[in-house]
Amino acid sequence: MYAKQKLSPLRSRGLFFLCLVPAVFLFAFPRSSRADSLEDAARALARKVDADRNKYLGYWYTWENRSSVSSATSERMRQAFAAELVRLHSRLQFASQADLSILITEGPSHIVLVAEVSNEGHELIGSMTFPKGQFTAAERQGRESRVQRQLLWQQPEMMLDIAQSNDPSGKPDVMLVLGRESLSLYRWNEGKWLLKDSTPLPHSKPPLRGLRGEVHLDDHFFQFHLPGLECDGDAWEKLSLECEEQAGMWRADFDPMLPFSLDAGRNFFAVDPHYIGPQRLSLTGFFSAVHSQYSDDNFQTTLAGADGHTYVYLYGNEREKIPESLERLPVDWGSDLVQISANCREGSLVLASGARDHSSEDTLQGFEVDLRAVTPVTSVTEFPGPILSLKSVSESEAMATVFNLMTGNYEGYRVTMACGE
Repeated sequence: MYAKQKLSPLRSRGLFFLCLVPAVFLFAFPRSSRADSLEDAARALARKVDADRNKYLGYWYTWENRSSVSSATSERMRQAFAAELVRLHSRLQFASQADLSILITEGPSHIVLVAEVSNEGHELIGSMTFPKGQFTAAERQGRESRVQRQLLWQQPEMMLDIAQSNDPSGKPDVMLVLGRESLSLYRWNEGKWLLKDSTPLPHSKPPLRGLRGEVHLDDHFFQFHLPGLECDGDAWEKLSLECEEQAGMWRADFDPMLPFSLDAGRNFFAVDPHYIGPQRLSLTGFFSAVHSQYSDDNFQTTLAGADGHTYVYLYGNEREKIPESLERLPVDWGSDLVQISANCREGSLVLASGARDHSSEDTLQGFEVDLRAVTPVTSVTEFPGPILSLKSVSESEAMATVFNLMTGNYEGYRVTMACGE
């Protein structure tokens, strides 16, 4: 089944795409070893810590669970760790703050128990790894990640994207709504948004029926893109902007050697037809992409292809003899992908929309995308209509634009990850 060709913008800031994933723990630490049980892992790490006690100062350690392991399981492991220290006559004691940290983290297929010293540049003392399959459902269900949505705005007029900024105290301050024909400025006043200004969009040609647009707001400065158009401006009291229209203005943060852009007449990113450089990619184009790092020097990008399929592009690494490749994933996703992280998880997830058409309600679900498998790590979160756009706002927040099938309104949602017992 082909993924629907929805209107999913790609994040225009590339700084957030190079995020470290938990696979580093599995490949970068040669001293890691496997344990036959959770308590055995904690005891083995306690012995390693006690043997290397001269590497750090103090008599205290902290214990932190950053994985999907439940609090009860984490506490059971901590007690086994503490009991082994007592058996070894160690003077180390559990505390809320210390230079020695014991962390439970996780990668796509393994749980990792790590001991590190923060006052020595996070020097690794030791680590233990074991497969996630070693955990029962009860041991993992307490820390399951889930997708949360919060309705920020709704209106009957077509909406392509929405951006919001807060004042220094964290309260809502400025909101920009990018519509099909105009950009509107709102200010927060006495608990509600008030329209302050609106300006027509500088179209030189009639817009596409499937028009895409994306707006970003930093304090009161903004930038927005339409196919083949980039505008920068100020939204302090009224809207003022300057625009430039030409091919290649809306560039994708994918590969700097490949000039992918979203230009007039298209609703997906494609390589400039006049490009004559040495880099090549067999994929015609894509709607959205998520860039990630799966080991120290190796990167991958998950792509929602314009042909309706999802792919992983592996960057070549001559030193490790890893060839450049493009592989199709066996998933049934929509065309909206974004990267997002949660406080209780090490590394980031791929948040993917469902493969439904515009007459159906849509969904978002979080996945770990590994070289060998795609693993769902959250339950499915439903929306009251098709997701028209999805963009990253920060490492832990995304923004979704939805057409509500029941009310006929266009709605803007803040999307975050949460973890709970």
